[in-house]
This record gives sequence, C-alpha cells and structure tokens, in this order.
Amino acid sequence: MKLTAARIRYATAGCLALALLAAAWPGALPAHAARLPAAAPPIEMPPDPGEAGRATLAGIDSNDNGVRDDLERHIARHFGTDERVRRAVANAVIATQQGILATDADDSAAAQAMLVRAGDCMGAIATDLAPYGDALWRLRPLIDDTPERKEAMAAHMRRVLRMDSAVREELRWDERCAARIDEVEEWRH
Repeated sequence: MKLTAARIRYATAGCLALALLAAAWPGALPAHAARLPAAAPPIEMPPDPGEAGRATLAGIDSNDNGVRDDLERHIARHFGTDERVRRAVANAVIATQQGILATDADDSAAAQAMLVRAGDCMGAIATDLAPYGDALWRLRPLIDDTPERKEAMAAHMRRVLRMDSAVREELRWDERCAARIDEVEEWRH
C-alpha cells in the first residue's frame, strides 16, 4: 500500500501526538522563551487515582472533565497557570485518550480529527508551549502506561493508517481551541 503525503502527515499527527510540539521548534525561539516560567500557584487537582487509575482503558476521571486524573495531575503540576497552555495540553490528552478508547474506524477518525485540531491549536501557541517541552515529552509515556492502553493505541493507529483524509493546517487559536475538544460539535457523530 502506497501512502500519500496527506496520509503520512495524518499518521504522524497521531504517532507524535504530544511530542510533535514538545520541542516547539528549538532555535527558532528567542532566548527568553527557553526559560521556564516562574512557579505557578497551586492548582486544584483531583485525588491521585493510584493503581485503580490503571485498571481500565478509561482510567479514572473523578471530575468528569475528559482528562484522566493521573494526567490532569501531571498537567496541573508541570504546565503553569496559562489557561491556553493548559487547555491545549488537556485537549491533546483528551484526543489521544479518545484514540485509546476507539473501537472502530469511525471512533478512530473522530479521535484523529480531534488530535489534528489539537495539534493545530498547540502550533498556534508554540512559543508559549516551548518552555514546557520536557513536560510534554514526559507526558507521552503516561498516556499509554499499561499494556492494554498500548495495544488499544496501536489498534487505533492501525485504523488511522488505513484512512484517506484531507488534512488542513490551521495554526491559530480560536474558540474551538479554548473549549474542551471532545465537546466541540464538529467532532460528534
């Protein structure tokens, strides 16, 4: 099977979900952007789910905000107080989790469309995300942290690789970026 450029880009967006913007184009940023922001005030976090959070694919989302509690705790600890940064990272996590939970081609297509859009939103604020590159890299292995989640993600990516979809690039921050990505009407079936 020959992959088109659009299919390769589409697959890359899923494979590199968060890692794609983790480096946020090093060298293209001013020197001050490489410094981490000052310590943020504490953010209310859900309780640590412990091993119970790893018992199912969905994990535990005690406050029903679309982000597993273990990942939400990581975001709260490592991504400061800039609401756009935290929303962009949370949306990428939500989209990736939707991929893990996908059970058929339609679910995978919706999850992948969310992830591509989340990537576009992250690209729009790449300079703001740049100081958090290490935190983004550390987040990736937390997402599929069990053999079952790894296999579910692999199954999702196999479905994504079989898709022919037009991919557009819109590196801009808009109302869809500011909302929870899984609640934006355009992704619903």
